[in-house]
Amino acid sequence: MVVAALAGAALAIPLALVALPAAAVEPVVVTPASAGQYSETGTWATARASGYSGTPERFSREPGATATWTATAPAAATYDIAVYYAASVDNAPAEYNWTSGPDTPTVVNQASAGNAWRTIGSAFLDTDQAFSMTVTATAGDAVTDPTKNVITRANAVRLTPRTEGGGEPDGECGVIASAAPALDAPAQVFPGYTLTQAGTTTRIEASDWAMSVDRTGFRYALESAGAVAAAAHPTAGLQLAGDDAEMCDAVSATLASADQHAVTFTVTFSDGRTATATVVPSADSVNLAVSADDGVHGKIRAQVAGGLNPAYGLGDLAGHRSNLNAYGVKNLDYYAQLGSGTTNQRFVSNFTIFPNRGFGQVDLSDERLAIQVDAAATLLGVDGASMPELHYFFGDPATIYARYAEVRRGAGYLDAKPDYTFFGVGYESYGALGYNTNQATITNSVTQYLEKGYPLEWAVTGSGFWPYGSGSAQGTTSSFGLWGSKYPQPDAYKQFFQDNGVALILGARQSFRALPSDGGAYDPALDGDGTQIGIDRGYFILDADGTPKVFTPVSFPNTAMYLIDPDDAEAVAWFAERSAEWGVDGYKEDHMFNGTANGYVNNALVNPINEALDASGALTMVRNSAFSVGGSILRLNDTDYNHGGADRDRTVVNGLAYAASGQPNFYPDIVGGRIITDLETNTAKQKFLARNAMMAAMSPSMSFGNEPWRMNDPELVAATLKAAQWHGTFQPYIYSAAISSWESGYPATATPLPIAFPSDAATYDLVSYAAKQYEWMLGSSLLVAPLYGSDTETAMSRDVYLPAGQWQDIETGERFVGPTTLEAYPQPFGKIPAFVGGAGILVTRTGEGEALQASVHPVASGEDFVYTASDGETKSTISARNTVWAKDELVVRDESGADVSFTVDETTGAVVFGIEPGVDYVLADADVEPPLPADDELKAPGVGVLSSTSGWAHGLHDGEFELRMNLWWGANASRIKFYENGILIHTQDLTAAGPAPQSVTVPISGRHDGEYVYTAELINSKGTTATAPLTVTVRDAKPAVPVLSHDNRDGDGTYAVTANLWWGTNATSWALREDGAIIASGALEAKTPAAQQAVVVVSGRSPGARTYIVEFSNAAGTTASAPLKVTVKE
Repeated sequence: MVVAALAGAALAIPLALVALPAAAVEPVVVTPASAGQYSETGTWATARASGYSGTPERFSREPGATATWTATAPAAATYDIAVYYAASVDNAPAEYNWTSGPDTPTVVNQASAGNAWRTIGSAFLDTDQAFSMTVTATAGDAVTDPTKNVITRANAVRLTPRTEGGGEPDGECGVIASAAPALDAPAQVFPGYTLTQAGTTTRIEASDWAMSVDRTGFRYALESAGAVAAAAHPTAGLQLAGDDAEMCDAVSATLASADQHAVTFTVTFSDGRTATATVVPSADSVNLAVSADDGVHGKIRAQVAGGLNPAYGLGDLAGHRSNLNAYGVKNLDYYAQLGSGTTNQRFVSNFTIFPNRGFGQVDLSDERLAIQVDAAATLLGVDGASMPELHYFFGDPATIYARYAEVRRGAGYLDAKPDYTFFGVGYESYGALGYNTNQATITNSVTQYLEKGYPLEWAVTGSGFWPYGSGSAQGTTSSFGLWGSKYPQPDAYKQFFQDNGVALILGARQSFRALPSDGGAYDPALDGDGTQIGIDRGYFILDADGTPKVFTPVSFPNTAMYLIDPDDAEAVAWFAERSAEWGVDGYKEDHMFNGTANGYVNNALVNPINEALDASGALTMVRNSAFSVGGSILRLNDTDYNHGGADRDRTVVNGLAYAASGQPNFYPDIVGGRIITDLETNTAKQKFLARNAMMAAMSPSMSFGNEPWRMNDPELVAATLKAAQWHGTFQPYIYSAAISSWESGYPATATPLPIAFPSDAATYDLVSYAAKQYEWMLGSSLLVAPLYGSDTETAMSRDVYLPAGQWQDIETGERFVGPTTLEAYPQPFGKIPAFVGGAGILVTRTGEGEALQASVHPVASGEDFVYTASDGETKSTISARNTVWAKDELVVRDESGADVSFTVDETTGAVVFGIEPGVDYVLADADVEPPLPADDELKAPGVGVLSSTSGWAHGLHDGEFELRMNLWWGANASRIKFYENGILIHTQDLTAAGPAPQSVTVPISGRHDGEYVYTAELINSKGTTATAPLTVTVRDAKPAVPVLSHDNRDGDGTYAVTANLWWGTNATSWALREDGAIIASGALEAKTPAAQQAVVVVSGRSPGARTYIVEFSNAAGTTASAPLKVTVKE
């Protein structure tokens, strides 16, 4: 945490009585043989092999068939719920629902981890409470026989009461009565906020938000821009529990202290326990930190009123719902790769934005999370003794996302700067070849893709590149440079990709085969020396006894494993260094395990691994992460024709849930999913593949596997190639949006419409399985609306909603004015489903090579378009300043004032011209001279003299000055034109009354450091006279150099870092970096040349040295301080 939490004095409250421990409760097992406790709907049959303990194994191939188990809870407890089934390659991802379970079905892939108990979730049940679990059969093609449906199995269900860290509640909360004292006090004004107290209400008010705390129940309400964003919860704002005990409400609070940094309360709960609640105000957010005063590890929850509909975000938790609007979500025991979502719950986030309310929230933690956004409450919580990182955000979406990015990065959840390559078209060998992957088959397949015109930028070899032994023995991704016999010439394999300009990506997992003594199959000949070195150096996650903890995976490698310790920086660095021994361009991270079955919770288990791989210079595709993304793109869980129609709808909802969660660079997995064996003749799957390709083309990243030319329909083959080539053409535009997202925090790469148009209620529920209006903004100039979902085999049109503004079909040129709905808008195969609007400016490739062109469409809003080149650094600003669109009335000029040749597209009317990265361009009206004002001058104007006031006010040449022309005597001008570096900047008509003096003053502002050459032309009816040039040097436009200091004289982990700009050009914002990462930032009021100051209180720092640099910025640039080292000794 950046700002110190000031602890208040705890109240002396008698403790509640503690209940005696209950007698042990035995597990409950229900099978098809349990009389009266098992029932079915639809068609089921009994398998040849028996299930658990010899009981019948039932199976169904009928989509929608259900099997239900019922039981009665023998005691009040939290029960771990496990299922038992026989695994088979033809098994489906089955959907489970149960009493007190998640609000959406839990998907379990029955193709793996069978013939054993598999824990898939938990539920708290009261004594004698009825329990019911239902599994629903799903649709899809069986792997061994695509003419048949996949299999769903039903055998046994087990309820096991938790006895340690999850058993029976410890006791009732009690009825401790503790009244909140009433207090009226004068307002206290602190830097950044005002504190007022009236009765039992304490109000903390900043410039754009406020928090009102009713200390009875610590019930707090939040306001944004003067309006209620979230009302107080009707009962209590905070809840506290011991480990697995009942949640106890806050009953009262006292104000313990308040200063410039924070407001601190002591909160009493109904069981007599107390906690310290610290409110830390910032410009656009407030941090509510809560800590149990007794230090007991338990549960802490904070809540405001429910009913905040709509809501967006929440990562994978919301991505598997049927509507992008996440309102209604509830999971009070959520964490990464929990038993009910081992593969589909891998991007963990509880960030939620309520765009129409100017409000957002997040609770950053690697522990178990509590999440509820429904009619009853808007709640976030964690397991632990403290909850230090609960934040509420205020403002428009851009402000909320910017502040959220600062907060999460400051808390150590780092976002990698995107790399250009991953935003082009990719290839994954598994989708093309299944398990028939080797050096020959992959190079042949990639060669065909390239020859057929697919603009491949990257290619994944996901598995099988390691050594193989006898039987099923084989290496892993952590065999580090040990290529197997399937790749007999690895150097030639790598050279093939290099020669074709395609980045080679390998699969990566941070798992190592365990020693045989731990149940593993470690073989140095196949696995290399990684396991032994990891043990010797203590690089793996350890058990309490100091030995490596043994994990069982849910998929390959299917033996006992060890995992790299993500908190051991040396271990993480070693893993990244050893990974480089493969000698490839990057990695597709795909760690999988069952957090529930392994009894291990760490939401950010993989974050440091991805960050280290990316920092090493490797292209990094992320699948597992908490809150941030330590690579260029974030992959959705497998999207596959075999998963059925609903999974097609999930693809878009899932990707846009990532975007709403602040991570818009989603990759919707391989077009078509796994290899389609009957693609040559299966018309339905061919149509799916073509629609999937176009949807993926509209996404930030896309890849192919199934070879489209296998289809026997030439129209669909052409449509699929067109999708790939469109994405390749627009790669520069898409990548520029990705850089904008990384820089600003705002999800520009793929912006859900409710985020882009927060006040437009018509956008709130478009992205849903029911509406199927899958639309989003791709960058600032394109609204995309691909036809996709469960009806891809039949649909040929979609309703398309266009929000307020002007829009143009990118292919037909037809223009529309929103808000409007284009009913049943045709989308034949191959139609590019994109509408130009917003900024109305696009940057694309022109063909072979890296030549670029800009297109300014006649719907351009006048908003500047900032393009970032493929290096992620070089920027060009393209501006549309024109008022007409006829070609002969337009001019395009670069930043030097030189004319740039252009064409006008015959269909769309877009003005198209080539651009060079780093050069600015303006589209403007051509110079058309209006008639001169009449004058009676007898000859051309006299010679004027230019001067400037730069530096006059306070000695600073800061780019703010007046440009003056004085004609001391002679014939007068009736018009004057001023030029800056050869570009006309000002024209003014004058009254000519010569011979006499004339004087004209033009204000100049916003100039950056550099030399500016000014000239003027004085014009009358007899001729034109030019002035001599005047050079103005601007050297003080950027802020003066700030100076850092600190007060850590005692060497502890809490201290203030102060930035002072003593005199000079002022800044409008500041950012403080700690060891390179921004940990705090804010706005400044510029009053050049007065002093400016920013103070940051840092707390919780462990012993060691840290280096701080502050950056002061204004429109002209950024100035950094000298480094300041602060050493914590104790």
